[in-house]
Amino acid sequence: MDIKLILHPTDGSPNAARALDVACGMARDYGARLLILNAQRRHGLDVMPEELEAYRRVEHVRVTDAELRRAAAQATVDAAVETARGNGPTEVEGLVVEGDPGRVVADVAKDRGVDLIVMGSRGYTGIQELLLGSVTHKVLHAAPCNCLVVR
Repeated sequence: MDIKLILHPTDGSPNAARALDVACGMARDYGARLLILNAQRRHGLDVMPEELEAYRRVEHVRVTDAELRRAAAQATVDAAVETARGNGPTEVEGLVVEGDPGRVVADVAKDRGVDLIVMGSRGYTGIQELLLGSVTHKVLHAAPCNCLVVR
């Protein structure tokens, strides 16, 4: 198997941390690059109803909330990148993308030509399915490459 680029989606959960260890080991063993991704769901209103347009503070709070979420996502990725750089892969890149996490992971894998996705079986999205988290389930069905799920 020729593995040149490994994608590791992370939400900072303990399962994601275990998957990062596996991804780092595989990247080191295969001499592959490692791409660490955090996909953030959109929160708030995409389009403000006309009745709320006059209330600038509502919009300001929504924007501030979005900025805080983005900063937290970036901090999660930065921490994972730092951990990865200390564990062997020669090339590590971090990326934060907004959108449905399952779809974003599959799209990034396709757009970047990822050879393998290494992810945790569950994250912080809540108990939505018994064996696999809903994001993992979506990725397994939509990914254009092989996936390794770490428990």
